[in-house]
Amino acid sequence: MNELIEAIRAAVANGATADQKAIGAKACRTILTALDTESGKPLNVPNAPKPHPLSQVDPGQALDLLIAKLSAGLPKDEQPATAPSIASSGRDRGLRIAFVTPPPRLPVRARRRRP
Repeated sequence: MNELIEAIRAAVANGATADQKAIGAKACRTILTALDTESGKPLNVPNAPKPHPLSQVDPGQALDLLIAKLSAGLPKDEQPATAPSIASSGRDRGLRIAFVTPPPRLPVRARRRRP
């Protein structure tokens, strides 16, 4: 708040430049906006970018939307793999990780050769 007041003081001082006056006018508008806004409501700052429509979406819902969008792009004959739910299996099996065998490694001599 002190920065805004100092900007206004500099703008109304004798010999203020056009830039100082523009910054002072912006500071006045900012203070006026803050005073006009009701408590608990967002500030309606002029020339501020509007929030993105998806900014208020729950992250879980956003992931569901993303999965649905990506699934719609799959060919019709391929069905997306679905994980069996814990409720349908009747018991909790805990975390299950599929292990993948890494490719075979080259012998040490073959890796050290330079062309």
